[in-house]
Amino acid sequence: MRRWVGIMEAQERTRFGYATAKIAEVRQENYRVKTFVLDCGVEARPGQFAMVWIPGMDEKPMCIVNDDPLTFSVAKVGPFSSKLHGLGAGDKISFRAPLGNSFAIPTGAKKIILVGGGYGVAALHFLARVAKGKGVEPVMVVGARKRDDVIFEGDFAKLGVKTVVATDDGSGGVKGTAIDAVRQLLDAGEKFDCAYACGPEMMMHALAAVAQKEDMACQLSLERFMGCGIGICGKCDAGGGLVCQGGPVYNSRAAFKLEEFGICHRDTMGNKIRW
Repeated sequence: MRRWVGIMEAQERTRFGYATAKIAEVRQENYRVKTFVLDCGVEARPGQFAMVWIPGMDEKPMCIVNDDPLTFSVAKVGPFSSKLHGLGAGDKISFRAPLGNSFAIPTGAKKIILVGGGYGVAALHFLARVAKGKGVEPVMVVGARKRDDVIFEGDFAKLGVKTVVATDDGSGGVKGTAIDAVRQLLDAGEKFDCAYACGPEMMMHALAAVAQKEDMACQLSLERFMGCGIGICGKCDAGGGLVCQGGPVYNSRAAFKLEEFGICHRDTMGNKIRW
């Protein structure tokens, strides 16, 4: 029987410590992304994240792909993620969750568009499931550099979600960016009550501009280097706000007020790096 980490317990652990769970399943999504399913659940909402800790190494923020069982999808991009990719069923990891705010579906919404780039696609699967449960129709746009980078396409199909794939090199779906695919849908006359995005920041910045032009609500999941996840270290400052406190989900108006949104991010030493 799967263990349940209730929301009050999770909040206490967020402040004072960690929960530890076993990995129940590992799924290979593509050549660099694995999905880790734990043997426990938490009460979380789409867009929230966890701080995942490997003792003796580091702690990193991971978007929650599912809350019951608690699930993360992780791209192998550095030492921490490489270590995580080396773990298998039965191994243990520790975490603090849920953290941050979440995506929200506007009252009365009928149809929404979800735009994911790279491994950011995985986080939007959680939102698609919640939307379907509320009777809201999601349309998913999956953006990737090439066909081999596409993930979760089949998972959205199983949900009955219309999915449009866009690849930079044209090896899968629409040739072009995810934003090109969004513009094609809008030009074809499709209407959406809200747009949501998770992925590369320049993609999200472009989506926010499209949404502003269309007078469409827009919510974005920003990514920044996080040391603590609870507003203490200040490493996730985006020029006017800490992403772990004000986000990671921002509406587009709030995102545009952040001085560094769509311009730069910071490395582990706080140095600004332009996108």
